[in-house]
Amino acid sequence: MITGLFAANNDVLDEWEIPFGAWIEQMVRWIDQNMDGVLTVIEWPFTFLFRNFVNGPGDHPWWEVTDMPWWAVVLITFVIGSLARNAKVGAGTALALAGCGLLGTEYWDETSVTLGMILVSVVLCALIGIPLGIACGRVDAVWGTVRPALDAMQVIHSFVYMLPVIFFFGIGPEPATMVTMVFAIPPLVRLTNLGVRQVPEDVVEASRAYGAPEWRVLLDVQLPLARPAIMTGLNQTLLLSISMLGIAAIMGAGGLGLLVFRGMQNLDVALSASAGLALFLVAVVLDRISQVEASDGANLFSRIRHAWAHRRDPEELLSVADERPDAADAPAPQGQYTPAGGAERMGAQIALVGGLIAFISVFLTWGSDAGKISGYARRTDELELGGQSFNGLAASGGSWYGYIALALGLFVVACAVVTLTRPGHIGRWFGADGALIASVGMTLAVLSYLWASPSYLVPDYSDGIGVYVALLGGIVATVGSVLWIRAAPYVAHRPLNPGRSWGRAVSCGFIVGLLVIGAFSGWTFDERSDVVITDEVQAQLDRLEQEARDDPSVAAERASQITSLLATVQKKDVVILDGFNDQGAGLGPLTILIGVVGAVLVLPASGFMGDDERRKWIWSVLVAGLGTGLMLVAIAWIATLLRVADAKLVSGAGAFLTMVAGFFMLASSRNVVGEFHRSKVYAGDSDTIDLGSPASVAGELTVEPAGMV
Repeated sequence: MITGLFAANNDVLDEWEIPFGAWIEQMVRWIDQNMDGVLTVIEWPFTFLFRNFVNGPGDHPWWEVTDMPWWAVVLITFVIGSLARNAKVGAGTALALAGCGLLGTEYWDETSVTLGMILVSVVLCALIGIPLGIACGRVDAVWGTVRPALDAMQVIHSFVYMLPVIFFFGIGPEPATMVTMVFAIPPLVRLTNLGVRQVPEDVVEASRAYGAPEWRVLLDVQLPLARPAIMTGLNQTLLLSISMLGIAAIMGAGGLGLLVFRGMQNLDVALSASAGLALFLVAVVLDRISQVEASDGANLFSRIRHAWAHRRDPEELLSVADERPDAADAPAPQGQYTPAGGAERMGAQIALVGGLIAFISVFLTWGSDAGKISGYARRTDELELGGQSFNGLAASGGSWYGYIALALGLFVVACAVVTLTRPGHIGRWFGADGALIASVGMTLAVLSYLWASPSYLVPDYSDGIGVYVALLGGIVATVGSVLWIRAAPYVAHRPLNPGRSWGRAVSCGFIVGLLVIGAFSGWTFDERSDVVITDEVQAQLDRLEQEARDDPSVAAERASQITSLLATVQKKDVVILDGFNDQGAGLGPLTILIGVVGAVLVLPASGFMGDDERRKWIWSVLVAGLGTGLMLVAIAWIATLLRVADAKLVSGAGAFLTMVAGFFMLASSRNVVGEFHRSKVYAGDSDTIDLGSPASVAGELTVEPAGMV
């Protein structure tokens, strides 16, 4: 009896079932049937913005995002980034957005749709969230009413309110943007409210005491002082809007989220990877433009992680930002940059000569009778180029290897001219370390061109004098830069961490392993029909075509068989040339050698041979140069093939892995290299400084790190 009393009998719950779902359904149906006018008013701003500024039907006006040429969108991004932040951010965001276009027309079209969706979402969030946040900050009753709604919007999963939105408004970009707004607007309201409330009360009372009306108090006192909090709220709203693109794709909104979703559905790795990269670049562009100055040092992944971690308490983001050191609070640099001495000037002059030699080399002959690298990518180099010669900029000559020599040679020249005329005044990287990194990178890029074997399809190719002159220029520039950096008066802003950096040493071991994998991976994937279709396969194709002509009744079946055979051959018989293949360029051993040298140089750069800070810096600059060289070897290979490649031939993952390994090697030196700046000299009580007299400099000047007094 007792057992029966305590036995589970959950069926009784059905007798007391609360029809909550039925209640909600009744309300939704009533709203749909009786409040059509209200729903139209709610939908109108979304429809208006999308039809007039994103992708409206019919003839598109020139200002619609999806109707603009890609270069115009990139240019506008550069202008907005430069005005909102600075020229460096503007150029970086423009390049990142241009990268989305280089993935292909399909990706650019969806990128423009994505930009339009995010901008519409953020604009509407700002139009609603900022005034609502101001009202919450000034009126306690409004905040008491809005706060529970914000809590519900942040706690309830988006799938819960997605269905009513679809029921009321259907599917498409407008309903998807509504769902995105519900998820993304709470941080903006909360942070605007907090920013207004955190304005010091004595400042507000002082403005009122001087007779300022309330609208002047708000516009001239509270909003300017609350600007950092409001900008943080806008940035968080932007990040959360980006994170909702996948949900928007499910609701039929299009954009890059749709490509990612389609790739997942079809198990299309290439589509998913390319769409994911484009989505990442768009996120970087919008985040960099909208972030506040205090968060410049944080990367995108950490910022998105913080946005998600604090999506229910975004006020904590302000306290995190307040703990970061503000560069504006640092004392303004004074004094003058240390003038270049005799040894430094000699090194800079030698580097300048090397840069000029590299510049001149690209106009000389780099190859004759065929294209050395382009021969891997197109049939023209096998048949039509005999007896011709090509300079360092020609597609069948140096191509992107020549462009790299040209650009970095001019950069080294610029660094030398700046140091010889106005040291330290024009850009942080126009000095000894920037010149050495560029010189090493240029030398390795040119060396890789010489190292590479021409395609087996172009046996008549021969190197020209230009590439040897370019290599000579790179070596001279490197030697001069080494002499230059040894004498350069650079000092660290802050003391470097003492002891050995085991993490950095281990990371370079990982980089070498990545280079080994890249060397044994494919550097070219050739699916051209004349390569993969052998005589045997061609005989089968001819037989099937003949059967289709002889018997029209089986023509459809034979056409299907031909298509299937071609697909099978192109999938299984693709010609892959790795970094060690005899028929390939053979760049694998060179990249591994560069990686091993970089791993060896990391040891003194990481403090394994002493704690001298300048030595750590110089070794780190060399490691950064080797990392830059690895990146350029891969970039030049990829870009040169991309410039001339026939259809069905692409560069391989081996080049990509090499580029990634080079980036990691460069990044491993970033903290140490970036810590050093040209020192400054400061006068004591003297109003004038005689830089021409060593005695006066020694007696009246003190040398300190740049930016430190």
